[in-house]
Amino acid sequence: MNKSHTDYDVIIVGAGPAGGMCAYELSKRNLSILILDKEKLPRYKVCAGGLTKKAVDLLPEDLQDIAENHTYNVLLTLNHRWGFSKTTSFPIVTMVMREKFDYFLVQKSVDNGARLLDQTKIILAEELSDCVLVKTEKGNFKSKVIVGADGVTSSVGRCLGLRKKPRLGVAIEGEIFPNNNANDLSKYNRSLHLDFNVIPKGYGWIFPKKDHLSVGVFTTLQKIKDIKKYFSLYIDRKGLTKNYSCRSLIGHQIPIGGRSEILNTKRGLLIGDAAGLADPITGEGIYFGLRSGQIAAEAIHKSLTRYSFSLDVYTKTVKDEIINNFRYGGYLAILLYTLSFIAYNLGRKSDLIIATFIKTVTGELSYTDIFTKYLKKYLS
Repeated sequence: MNKSHTDYDVIIVGAGPAGGMCAYELSKRNLSILILDKEKLPRYKVCAGGLTKKAVDLLPEDLQDIAENHTYNVLLTLNHRWGFSKTTSFPIVTMVMREKFDYFLVQKSVDNGARLLDQTKIILAEELSDCVLVKTEKGNFKSKVIVGADGVTSSVGRCLGLRKKPRLGVAIEGEIFPNNNANDLSKYNRSLHLDFNVIPKGYGWIFPKKDHLSVGVFTTLQKIKDIKKYFSLYIDRKGLTKNYSCRSLIGHQIPIGGRSEILNTKRGLLIGDAAGLADPITGEGIYFGLRSGQIAAEAIHKSLTRYSFSLDVYTKTVKDEIINNFRYGGYLAILLYTLSFIAYNLGRKSDLIIATFIKTVTGELSYTDIFTKYLKKYLS
């Protein structure tokens, strides 16, 4: 396509981790990029804000300026009764606030030449034979490719006819602040808490930030009555009600990955939560958002610079690398949440299982590896 026939090479809708990473990778390749987001940036985003080591390893630059905490210790409990911990020599999870982290990636893209239009909601994305027409509240734009990075309720996905029946989990999170200096948060420093069975088919978490705790509960169930009740019981059992205040308590849906779907059309594709790429056990989606953004950027760049234009390689790569792995993660989720006491005691008593857990967080092992190399052999 002649450059004069379009405003941009790529329009990315959504400025979260997936959209930011995709924009960054494409802007490095000297393509003209427009990033659209309906919110004013930077903006608060409900999220635990934990970057696993494998997510940090994908990032273009050091996070020291925006990191809230580095955690080296993981404490796991079951039913608030039994607990064990594991300490690592490296930060297993780096804590961030999403408004800073998301803006960090977007700003890196803008520094490379991308254009950002925030407070801009799309009305329609129409795929034409030689371009995509994007209608917004601030005017119309054209591009050769559109990327839907606009979350679980993706407007781009609806316009393109993709992801019609996502499987959703449910989470609720609040920011817990001490009411005075006497309520010291130092005992949570450099340590994250994962508490299983505090909600049906799910868990609770405590992630330490600079001056507060990000606390929430997540369930793999698609519907649950009065999730606020489980959150309230959780923080009460953790001693975080008296002399503490909860701010920004927000519930949200999490797209549980594992379903094999087409994630692209001729000139459009979905990444991150819009593509349903959240861990089927933990609901964690930042790493998979970042990685899908990278995969998308590579597929788009090849399509725009080669004679044959096709985005089909994007869906294939995501299926091979992420979705097929999620299938095995789904099997492990059933084991963990259905037979939680057995799974917990195996973990408490087995150094191998603890080491395996750490390796999945760092990216050394996948769920496929765990199932095919360990569980399948064990169960046979």
